[in-house]
Amino acid sequence: MNYRHAFHAGNFADVIKHAVLAFCIDYLLRKENPLCFVDAHGGAGLYDLRSDDAEKTGEWAKGIGALMSAATNAGMGERVAALEPYLRLVREDVGDGFYPGSPLLLARRLRRQDRLIANELHASTRDALHGTLAAFPAARVTGMDAYECIRATIPPKERRGLVLIDPPFEEKNEFETLIRQMREWKKRWATGVFLLWYPIKAVSPTDALKAEAAALGLPRTWCVETLIYPRGRALSLNGCGLILFNAPFTVPEAVETALPALADAMRLHETHTAWLVPGT
Repeated sequence: MNYRHAFHAGNFADVIKHAVLAFCIDYLLRKENPLCFVDAHGGAGLYDLRSDDAEKTGEWAKGIGALMSAATNAGMGERVAALEPYLRLVREDVGDGFYPGSPLLLARRLRRQDRLIANELHASTRDALHGTLAAFPAARVTGMDAYECIRATIPPKERRGLVLIDPPFEEKNEFETLIRQMREWKKRWATGVFLLWYPIKAVSPTDALKAEAAALGLPRTWCVETLIYPRGRALSLNGCGLILFNAPFTVPEAVETALPALADAMRLHETHTAWLVPGT
């Protein structure tokens, strides 16, 4: 595995991904019924922003660092307040020089009736994840292939929950793999909430991915894309997108309300949202 998230923790892509995740969690927790969360590509769960890896790229400073600065700015504070469901999950860690990954964000919101399956294939990273989640008895760490983990878990016994899919996209055919996997998810758990992250590069087949997502016909399929560079810029990560299947009510609207503040704070080049399967 060449990808190391320590270089990128807290960057613009983490911010938008975790902001959408936070809005989803808040909505799902409104009901007392138990929930199952599945994080298929868990990572280490917590990252030191003062590490050599993080300082080498400095990506976090233009992501969560810029957003936290905007939150304390008198002119921006009120607009950034729309992101409070996310900010309250990361504020203390960032103040201490760390950034929490999605497994830790999910674990901190677990109630007695909920559970989390945090999956990480690679052994050294999985060891770190074990340590990060050791204080959460309802969180279980697994070491499977991410897609095998999803297949083994859904539908969960709780019948309610969310699956986060955040591949490193090291494989050249990852988009094609996702298209096949999406069809499997629908067969197994058509009522589940799925949050899928993807990168936007000049050569990324994002249109094909979104077209296939729309063709599935799962209700309330929605996407958001954020770009830091023009979409066609060669040889760089230009942005990222998220597809949300069975989008919880109020979440797309909440994200769209928060996007202008995110765009200003992180100096995004462009943002875009769309219903792939219209909401009701």
